[in-house]
Amino acid sequence: MATSTVEIKTLTSASLGPEDCLDFYQNPYTALGKLQDAGKDKDIVPPVTTEKPHAVDGDMDDVDWQDYEPPTALRKTPNVTSQVLLDIVFSSIENVKSRVAGEQRLRKEAADEAAARLAAKEKHKAKGKEPYLPIIIPSEGPPAEPSRPSFKGPAPESTVSGGQEAPTKAEKIEKRRKFALRNLFQRNHPDGGESSAAGHAREALRNKIEAQIQSVDPKSANPKTLEAIAVLRKTKLFKTADANALVECVSCLDDVAVKDTVKAPCHSYCRPCFVRLVSAAVQTEQQWPPKCCLNQIPFKTVLKNIPEDLKRRFHERSSEWEIPVSERVYCHHADCGVWIKPGSISLTRRQARCEHGHVTCTICRCQAHGNDECPQDRDLNLTNLLAEEEGWKHCFSCHALVEHKEACQHMTCRCGAQFCYVCGLRWRTCGCTIEQLHAIKEAAEARRAQRLVDERAEAEELREMLAQIEEFERQEALRLEIERLEKERLEMERWQAEVEERLRMEQVRRQEIEIKYQQLREMLNGLNELQQIMADARQDESTKDLAVEAEVAKGQLKEKQQAERESLDSLLSTKLRAREDQYDKEYAARAAWERQLEEDYLAQLRSFWADKVDGGEERVQASMLPLRQRMDVAHRTWQRWRDDQLQHYQSKLDEERTVKEELMYSLRRRMEAAFAGREAQLARRMVAEKRWIREVFLERERLLVGMELQETEDDADSLFATESFNE
Repeated sequence: MATSTVEIKTLTSASLGPEDCLDFYQNPYTALGKLQDAGKDKDIVPPVTTEKPHAVDGDMDDVDWQDYEPPTALRKTPNVTSQVLLDIVFSSIENVKSRVAGEQRLRKEAADEAAARLAAKEKHKAKGKEPYLPIIIPSEGPPAEPSRPSFKGPAPESTVSGGQEAPTKAEKIEKRRKFALRNLFQRNHPDGGESSAAGHAREALRNKIEAQIQSVDPKSANPKTLEAIAVLRKTKLFKTADANALVECVSCLDDVAVKDTVKAPCHSYCRPCFVRLVSAAVQTEQQWPPKCCLNQIPFKTVLKNIPEDLKRRFHERSSEWEIPVSERVYCHHADCGVWIKPGSISLTRRQARCEHGHVTCTICRCQAHGNDECPQDRDLNLTNLLAEEEGWKHCFSCHALVEHKEACQHMTCRCGAQFCYVCGLRWRTCGCTIEQLHAIKEAAEARRAQRLVDERAEAEELREMLAQIEEFERQEALRLEIERLEKERLEMERWQAEVEERLRMEQVRRQEIEIKYQQLREMLNGLNELQQIMADARQDESTKDLAVEAEVAKGQLKEKQQAERESLDSLLSTKLRAREDQYDKEYAARAAWERQLEEDYLAQLRSFWADKVDGGEERVQASMLPLRQRMDVAHRTWQRWRDDQLQHYQSKLDEERTVKEELMYSLRRRMEAAFAGREAQLARRMVAEKRWIREVFLERERLLVGMELQETEDDADSLFATESFNE
């Protein structure tokens, strides 16, 4: 077979330098793009044979080569040590087998589909021959399915013949509503099923409606509502559990009657297990509220199925744990520590009293401070500092802060107490003057002004610090920007040098790959040619073996039939001689009997004529003449009969010989037909094997081309990974 027409230009690494690869471009990206496009646009021509294809007896289109196994020569790889070629050789056969299996499966599916369509068509034709039935025109709205229960019986219909009253508009509306509700819970998916989401949504809606129905009080409900509920239950839209049915408890795994179980959102519990679940939930806040599979159990279900003492504790825990932890107040007493309800907390006095009478400060959560302020009250401490700076005074009675605006030092608190603003004592118990009041206010004004000056100084100092920080950050950012630009420049130079080196190495690598796969292609072509020769030799050998076998079988059959023919001739001759001997014996016995009869009759005649006067030998002989004539006639008749019998027996033997000859001729024809069939089968197998060889050779070339393209392009992709250049 001829080798590939691809022209290989061999280059060595010694004769290829960077200047040879990079003197025709300036931008590395342009070079990368050209190199990548050259690899993608490369057309690797499959091997083209210059030899004429082997002559094949018969038309290849008449042979279904897919029904035959590939020739064994395709698996023989003499003198092949390359693992790549070995993988291609065996993978090509498996790939062709897989493709053949897929095509056969598609043909079978197409045939089954065509048969199904034909059967459906025949069924449709047969269905069209059904007898004529009256036409029924359904009323407005979707017709109710007969197999599904309706709310109030079947929907009214109007026939062509009439006889029924047309439904009113209100009845039609009611019918559509009932049909929609029934269809919601009873319809089937058009594909024979429905999604889990749709089923879950329908089940949730069903449960919601059932829960609403169960929440209706029969004693106080409207009669029409009770009638509608009864109709809904008759329609079997909602499941009614059998009270005697057994359900497995999800906790203890025991089987419990439905009436003795508690239905959670996702599982069922027996009552003792459900009580234990709620008890564990009220003991540990991490397990609150009670859950089943991370789904909260409704409080109505919990309160309905727990005892009274646990119910009271459940209410307490619910009221306590609904409040955030930071807002709860517990008794400070070590022996008490109970939770103080919000109703027992005084927001004005910042105190909380437990049921045992212990008073707790709501600020520091310690023992209450009486009439004193809490030392941890940060807002109060800040207020006192501001009051001291502004010169505000406390009322001696209610300790409220009082600010002086104008007039004298006589102050009257909102609680009614009168005191001196200078010293804070009860009014008219001191000797303070208005000058002291002015001094106090001036001192407060001075402190206020000094505070403003200090704030301005702090603000100015803060602005200066911020300006210095901004300047430092600006200088630092400028320095970092200069360093970044320099680093980018150096990195770009390094990257360009690396790209140039990689381009050079890539070209060298591609040429090495091309040379490598050209060598593999030449080896593969040689292997294909060798396997073709082995397959042809095997076919020629099979043809010769079949011809030799046919000649040997024909010779053996001829010898066997010749021996049978000689044996038959000998047997027939023996039978004919035996029959002739039998007739000869009969003739001898008859001749002896006739001689004896003639002698006896002659003796009687002589005895009779011996006493007669005119008797004599002449009269005896004359009397013997009729006997002899009759005996001659009988002898001639018997001879004719014997000759007829011998001729008939000879014909019978000839017929037997003819039948035997026909059987031997038929046996020869059957043998010739058998060998002709074997020759035809061999010819068809040879055609199929040639087709297998051609398909496998094409698959090998495709695999080799694919491997070459993959090896060329996969490694070339790393040239465009710019992140790798910055490592």
